[in-house]
Order: sequence, then C-alpha cells, then structure tokens
Amino acid sequence: MTTAPAFRFSPLWSAASVAVLLSACGGGSDSDSTSPPVPQRPQATQIINGVPGVDPLVANAAEKIIADAKIQAIAAELNTPAGEKARFNQHMELVRIASPSRYEHRMAAEIHKRMLNEWGFNASEVKTNAAGLLPGSDVQIVDGLPVYNACVEIKGSYSSSPNAKAYNGQYPKVLIESHIDVVNPEVLPPESNPYLPIRLQPLTEPVVKTPQELAAIETQLQFDSNGRIIEDAQYAQARKWFANEKAAREGGGVRIYVPGYSDAMSNTSALFTLAHMFKKYKLQPVYDVWICGTGGEEGKGNLAGMKQLYGFDQDLGTGSNPLNFVTNFGSEGGGTINFTGSYRFEMKFKAPAIPGSGPNPVEAMAATIARIADIKTPSELRSDALKTTYTVGQASCESPQLGSDVIPSCTLLVDMRSERTETLNEVRASIEPTFVAGMTAENQRWGQADGVQQAVSIEQMWYGLRPAFVNGDTANLALQAGWQAARAADVDMAEKVPSGSTSLNDNVPANTGVPTYNWSLGSNAVVAGTHAFWEWGTKGDPAIETKRIQRALTAVLIASGYHLADGSVIEPAVGPIGARTREVQ
Repeated sequence: MTTAPAFRFSPLWSAASVAVLLSACGGGSDSDSTSPPVPQRPQATQIINGVPGVDPLVANAAEKIIADAKIQAIAAELNTPAGEKARFNQHMELVRIASPSRYEHRMAAEIHKRMLNEWGFNASEVKTNAAGLLPGSDVQIVDGLPVYNACVEIKGSYSSSPNAKAYNGQYPKVLIESHIDVVNPEVLPPESNPYLPIRLQPLTEPVVKTPQELAAIETQLQFDSNGRIIEDAQYAQARKWFANEKAAREGGGVRIYVPGYSDAMSNTSALFTLAHMFKKYKLQPVYDVWICGTGGEEGKGNLAGMKQLYGFDQDLGTGSNPLNFVTNFGSEGGGTINFTGSYRFEMKFKAPAIPGSGPNPVEAMAATIARIADIKTPSELRSDALKTTYTVGQASCESPQLGSDVIPSCTLLVDMRSERTETLNEVRASIEPTFVAGMTAENQRWGQADGVQQAVSIEQMWYGLRPAFVNGDTANLALQAGWQAARAADVDMAEKVPSGSTSLNDNVPANTGVPTYNWSLGSNAVVAGTHAFWEWGTKGDPAIETKRIQRALTAVLIASGYHLADGSVIEPAVGPIGARTREVQ
C-alpha cells in the first residue's frame, strides 16, 4: 500500500478530538451534549511528484468496504461462469442497438426496460423517461433536442437522518456514469431494422479497410426475436477470453466488429451490472447514488447528457448542479484529472438570394479559412500560455441543383481547444470575427454590401462547448477514493496520476467544481478502431472486469458513505452540499 504524502490533518477531526477531551474534563455544556456529532470527513490533500496524498479516513474506508461481506459476495458471483456469461451476453445485446449521438432513445428505452424487468429497480427509482426529461434539472433541451439519459437511483439513508441538509430540496447524491451513444452509424437506422450486425473475423486476418470489406464478412453473432443472443458455435468462439493480443492471436481469438464495442459499451454495460448488484445485494449507501447511462458524449452530442444532469448552460458557461451531486465518477477513462475544453462553430455561407455572377459561398468560406490560418494561438504568442490549438475540421459545399451552376451553400466547422477557459476565450476572440470578415471580403470584392439580396450571407448552424478544467496539485476526494480503491481491489494501480488531459463527460462536473475521477470497467484483450466504422475488440480476462467493478463499488461507497454488513457505518467522504458555478434558475 502506497504511503500517502503530504497529508494534512482534518480540522474537523481535530475539533472532534478536542470536544471529547473537554467532555472528559467536565468542560462540555448541556447544549454540546445534545447536538449531533460532527462527522469526521477526510480532507483534500496534495499531489506530490504525481502521487496523491490519501487521507487516512479514505484508506481506512477502502479497506473496510472491500472486505465487506456483501462486496465479497458480489465479487464471488461475478467470478462464476454464469456471472461472466451474463455480462458478455448483456454487452453484445446492448451494443448492437444503433445509438448515434442525440438519437439514443432506442438504447435508453431498452435500458429502462431492463432496469425494471431484470435489474431489480422499481418505477420510482428510474429517474429518466422516454421523453428525455429529467425532473429536478433546469436544463432539459440541448441544441434544440431532448436528452436521452438513462438513470436509476439507489436511495441512501441520509435524507431521513436528523438535521439532513439539502439544496433546494435535493439531498446529496454521488453520480457514476458512462455514455450510451456512438459515433457510428451517424444516421439512425430505420425502425424496422434498428440493430447493427456483429461480425466475427479471425485475428490472423488483416483488418478491413472499407465498409464493403466489413459487409462481406459472413460470420456473425445471432439473436432471437426478443433480442437475446443465440449460443451457437460463433457465440462460443466470440466468448473466449485472452490475457492480451498475443495470446489471442495464438489462441484462435476473433475480432468482434461493431461500433461502440469498447467506446463505451464495454464500460457502460459493466456499469449496469454494477447497478444490478447494488439492488440484488441491497447495498445501503448513506447519500443517494445515481447510476446513469448518458447521452451526447460523442461527436456533436455536445455533452448533452451531462449538461442536463449538472444544469450546465452552455451560453453562460456555468453549471447549477440542481440535483446536488457531491462527487462524480466517470466510467470511460484512465484516471485523467485535467480536461481539455473546446469551442466548436459550424458556420454556413449561403449563396445570394438573387443569383448571378458575383459573390459566392465557396470564395467566402475560402476567405475565412485564409484569415483563420494567419491567427496565432496564445501558446504560440507566449511561452507561459498552456497549449492552445485550433483546426478547420471540415469544409464542404452543397452540390448545385440540376440545371444550375450555383452552389447553394458551404459549411465550415472550426474547433478550438485548450485546458484553460481564458486561453480558449482568447483564441475564440481572434477566430470568431473571421467568419463575418470572410463573408464581407467576398461581398466587397464584387462591390456588394452585406445584407443585400445580391450578397453572400452567413448563418451559425451549431455551437459546441466542452468546458475546460485544470486540476492542479489538489488530490480531491474523488481522486483519493478512486486511487485508494484501486489498491484495495488490486487492479489498475497507476504509479502516478496522468499529467496530460483528455476530453470526456467529466469536463462538465469538474468545471462545475464537483470532485471528479474516472476509470474503465470493461476488460478487453485488445481493441481498435475507436470512432471508426470498423471498431472492434477481443474479449479480455473476466476476472479483471470483476476487480474493476469491485473498485468502482468501493470508491463510490467511500464517497457516499456505506452501511457495512456488520452494522457499522462509513461516513460520507464529502459534505452534503455540492459545488456549483450558478444558482438554480
């Protein structure tokens, strides 16, 4: 077990010790004796040389939770052949449901059905619905579309305790989530055929290069009319697990081709197994625990699922945290605590209302790109600025209508990225004016004023925001819980916290101020093709998946508090009022 550096003793802990001494010496008052005890809470510590300090209260809680009889019983069940088989079947049955970002309603509907019929939840515990609404949030629509989250609640004991605190009637909650949307297919298949084929190919053969090559693979997993996997010879082949890619190649392993195999359904499906175990074994947290499959993480999803959960208003750039989440755990990462933010603009240059020889959208878009190319980022201008980048991610034009040579419109997608909001704002302030400047330059080239019928016009089609966050040297309580739970479960024990940054659902809670940490839950021998039409994976050691689920349970229960099977209680690691950057509207 790693020795925790730079631990600072909790003021709450010290105060409680003094109170005990005063009472023993006769120094306590009657009012002191009748007040409820102040809970001892661990404190945020420092990260030194990449290693987070871990408060002894967190370390002690991790040891007790991992040894708890119910947690041990869950691990034992998951490690049985039946448990491993159930997880594989669930993964395959869910991942084949086409779920493009912002069109996840079919996936959410299947998850809601299983929550009620298979995973032990009742209707009052399912917090989301088919309409995409989330009672209690002040953000329901993102980019003009509903948000298809799938969330359940495990009710804790805190709300019924004396002097329980709430924010606008919302008692504290710990969130653990993973996304249910995929990049491919980009277009939702018809209702008559909502499923994606799951094709199998020996690892010894070359990876496909085209959709046609993928479609030519005849070996597939089969499913019955209820969507349940058929256990035939192909199934037996796909279910074989391997320790790594070398072992899989030598042992007859296959590629399981299906979009979303690893990003993120191998994690999300395991998360729902965790939810099932919560209910089956009647785990009793102190704070409420929410388990969510979230929509809108990929592509132009704009983190819609998390923006709904955290009441994040992208126009204001702030989160109200209306449901009062006090800690956040993402199940689609590798322990990253810094998050790259981005601004994304989709701008459409439109042909003049009165066609003729004159301004055209192609040249207006080209003029804009030329201006953008001359812009220097803050990190190019100053050595002390964090790395800031931008790119013209896509430039495309509509084809002329039949019998015409007029191009109706051209679309430009521009992406700006940085770890800090201030540098993002700086590069945005330089780039955003070029959209109009390019249009104006093209109109002026032909002697036309902006806004007249003979001029090119511009329209903003879409704006995307992923808020940035830099953690610094603080070991927040979510990080401590995740770090120590990995050691307790003996899995994924990193030597240091990653120093780089990534872009995940976690951007939203971290930017809102909620302690945030992430991990992976699934187990694969090898995966490739993330976000591609040819995404594939090969099944990994199921015992690793069990340990990762154990780790997640342990970390979540450290944060939420937990009633151990022996009757004792682990107090929540964090206070009952979550952080926010905006009050509820």
